[in-house]
Amino acid sequence: MKRELTSFQTECETQLAAALERVGKQVANRRIDGISETYITGNIKDQDIAFWIYADGADFQAPNRHQIFERPDYASLDELAEKFIGALVQAVDRQCTE
Repeated sequence: MKRELTSFQTECETQLAAALERVGKQVANRRIDGISETYITGNIKDQDIAFWIYADGADFQAPNRHQIFERPDYASLDELAEKFIGALVQAVDRQCTE
């Protein structure tokens, strides 16, 4: 069975890669996974941070931090993606300065 990504997933992943590039980082070990729901997962190269991008949500796990972004909490998927990416890049910056 071919796993299909939503437009939210592809756009969020593209924006995440661009945001990470601006801070000198990149995604590593990217893959598409899931059984009942297809999602994108990976980690930030040389960082202890993993992320997941679902059809209508996202989350990431960093040391001492797990942040979840769900559709009902935001006015739009665009806002959700913006907040997710901003928080993830902030976690990357924090880890780089520790």
